[in-house]
Amino acid sequence: MNAKHWLKAGAIWLVPLLGVPVVAACASTAAEQPLPEITIYTAGSSSVAACERIGQALSELTAEHLGFTVSVLQTSTASYNEHLERSLLMGEDIDLFCYTDLNNMFSLVSDGKAVPLETMLSDFPALMEAVPEDYWSCMTYDGHIVAVPGNNSNRYTIGFEVRADIMDELEVSSADVTTLESLEELLRKVKQNYPDMTPLVPHFGQIMQTLDIDPLSNGLGVLLGNTGTEVVDLYSTDYFAELCSTMHVWYEENLILENAPLTNIPAARALNLYNGFCFGQRGAMRNIASINRSVGMELDTISLTSFVQNSSALNIGWCVNAKSTQEDQNRALQLLEYLYTDKAAADLLLYGVEEVDYHRINENTVTSIESGPEDEWSTVHWAQPNSAIVSQWIRPDGTPVVFTEPDECKVSPAYGFTYTPSANLRPKVNSCLQIVDKYQNALLSGYLDPEEALPLFRSELEAAGIGEIVQEKQQQLDAWLADKDNTALTEIIAGT
Repeated sequence: MNAKHWLKAGAIWLVPLLGVPVVAACASTAAEQPLPEITIYTAGSSSVAACERIGQALSELTAEHLGFTVSVLQTSTASYNEHLERSLLMGEDIDLFCYTDLNNMFSLVSDGKAVPLETMLSDFPALMEAVPEDYWSCMTYDGHIVAVPGNNSNRYTIGFEVRADIMDELEVSSADVTTLESLEELLRKVKQNYPDMTPLVPHFGQIMQTLDIDPLSNGLGVLLGNTGTEVVDLYSTDYFAELCSTMHVWYEENLILENAPLTNIPAARALNLYNGFCFGQRGAMRNIASINRSVGMELDTISLTSFVQNSSALNIGWCVNAKSTQEDQNRALQLLEYLYTDKAAADLLLYGVEEVDYHRINENTVTSIESGPEDEWSTVHWAQPNSAIVSQWIRPDGTPVVFTEPDECKVSPAYGFTYTPSANLRPKVNSCLQIVDKYQNALLSGYLDPEEALPLFRSELEAAGIGEIVQEKQQQLDAWLADKDNTALTEIIAGT
């Protein structure tokens, strides 16, 4: 008899021997059954120990309020998409996961990794109400709501974060730097006055995080300047060629970190590691607060455009794993609704444990703790479900992070539009995206000479079928624009 069967058999005669009624033993066993557990997967650079610690703290809240516990997993932003796709492919136990760009999310949906949500959302009215109605239109794919959008700002500027101390020493105001030409002048001034400083450092290999385009979901066919309704191939335009030429000049003049596209670390670390002055950034209040919190020094924001509003602004959201059980899918949305509506839970997921990972100043304000734990909790504002309800972070010296928002906002005519590639074009979309990954960062960081590389880039895209993709995207955009009241989305949401 093996040990497992011996223990089962032994239990039969041990109960009367110990004088414990069988019914009481069963009741005790039932009472000790562990609560169900779901797993949330998000972007961050915390250790396994830190994830376990925060998961335990979050589980104390969810066990009381929702009746289940939570396991928290993180992967660095640099490799998040790759690790997420591999984990889902291997069938790892993930119930709720965030996406870090729309194209990544649509790719997961087209592969059947995320479950359509419209029939489930009717049971979560607080979650529906916590998200602005116009955000939902950016979450549709092939006629379904496929994600819950992060409640972050849907407006941003094309900008750069610069060291405030250097700006003060140079007597330059960020308000006076409003074009690439004036930014170039500033970078040259930094190089002249601080020869050991790197004027411009990358963020995960990117120098230009945002361009003046509406990428229309995946960047393969865009609206230039977030205006008009003509879909064009960005990479064949003079705008892209001139931008690449400017970046190459900057690179040759050592205004950009050497080997920038190969430097796969966050800007906060690059700024300190390479004695950097500035880096590219989407200008939005929560992004800026997050980077100030990470860098540990005061930064100013340079905005090169007015506010821009297009669907790409909603580059973070939450999907439910299609392979999870129906019960766990429901729990995943329960957890999401809780994180969107409960401030204590939202603060915990962003900042960690109070007086361990951060210091609370008052009910609505927090700051960094003087000496954090060894298993530091590291995450960012923009990767949260609802950063609108979290406590405000201020600098340890008591000064708030200030972002002077532009007075005007340019709204793309395609705001709310999402592109769904037809089945026959999906392989061509994937091929083109691989080619973009091969060239775009290297060109926009000045690493490659556009005179040599850009013709190759364009010819490879043309051979891969970008023309067909642009044509189909134009047809879908025209049909979407013709439905001026967006009745298709109204019907989807009404169905919830």
